[in-house]
Amino acid sequence: MRKWFAVVGLVLVGAGCSGISTTSDWDETYDFSTLATYAWTEQGLEGGVSEIMLRRMYLAVDEELSGKGFTKADVYTADVLLAYHTGTQDQQQYDTYGYGAGGWWGGYWGGGMTTTTVRTYSEGTLILDVVDREKNELIWRGSASKTIDEMASPEERVKTIQDAVSKLLKDFPPS
Repeated sequence: MRKWFAVVGLVLVGAGCSGISTTSDWDETYDFSTLATYAWTEQGLEGGVSEIMLRRMYLAVDEELSGKGFTKADVYTADVLLAYHTGTQDQQQYDTYGYGAGGWWGGYWGGGMTTTTVRTYSEGTLILDVVDREKNELIWRGSASKTIDEMASPEERVKTIQDAVSKLLKDFPPS
């Protein structure tokens, strides 16, 4: 279950979008103005994704797309299909601090002491693919990543997911 906290990129740390990084890429020849409907593709629970977190992610994407005028359809008639991919990756941060007597700027190397601490943290990523249903071609891909706060409350997790999805889909569809 721990890995899912990141999973939707999203139990990303803290509230707000400040620590959420997003990127997107799309087929610049595709006419996104013709899109009106979407459907989710069937996917297994990747990486131990909890059903609770999965429902939160689906709801956040559905609400964001609805606000942009899209309607949900079935997989046989939708203009585009949505697929998600999730993952986590451990990162390390090194912090060095200390003091010294003298230093190279004083013309000699002096004694002193430094300490380096290593902090390991997890970063979660959500990748959202938009596929043209008829052509079966990827037309847009976005990703959102953030440090995972494993101590976040359910309310904080919902807010983080909503913020990440909102930031991820901010410029979708591209003009």
